[in-house]
Amino acid sequence: MAKRYEELEKLVSEVLVDLRKFYDDGNKAAGTRARKGLLELRKWAHEVRKEIAAQRATASKAGSAKPAKGAAKPAAKKAPPKKK
Repeated sequence: MAKRYEELEKLVSEVLVDLRKFYDDGNKAAGTRARKGLLELRKWAHEVRKEIAAQRATASKAGSAKPAKGAAKPAAKKAPPKKK
């Protein structure tokens, strides 16, 4: 996890520099770099989401007692009607 956290910090700090240059100084090239950096951040997040899903799937196959997503839930009790 520490490696992924360091990757996130690096990506965010690189984007932050370009965002500041774009918004504060009006540097259009920095805006282009910021957009590219944000796309890289999005790709990174997608990879991490896949890793998390894979680890959860592996853990559930190992004998988790939790019901599967979409499984029937027990019926909830209705609240008594309000008196007027």
